[in-house]
Amino acid sequence: MSISKKVLKLRQSILKANTQLNSIKNSGHLETSEEANAKYNKILVQKAICKKELEQERCSIIQKFFNKFTHNPNKEKKLICDYFKS
Repeated sequence: MSISKKVLKLRQSILKANTQLNSIKNSGHLETSEEANAKYNKILVQKAICKKELEQERCSIIQKFFNKFTHNPNKEKKLICDYFKS
């Protein structure tokens, strides 16, 4: 079973984001610095996007087929909450 290059790239991006988030968190400036907080939030959103793409890559062909036909035309824009599990 070979893993596609896209899946590997997404996994690497998620690991890199985790490392960056941990370094910002451990620096102690997250609560006091607006810049650190903005950077943390940006990385968090990028990580969530990568996780969502990875999840979509792992879907079977049948799931992709059903997802295509059950698409809600009223919801064309992605919301930030779409990237996070509830």
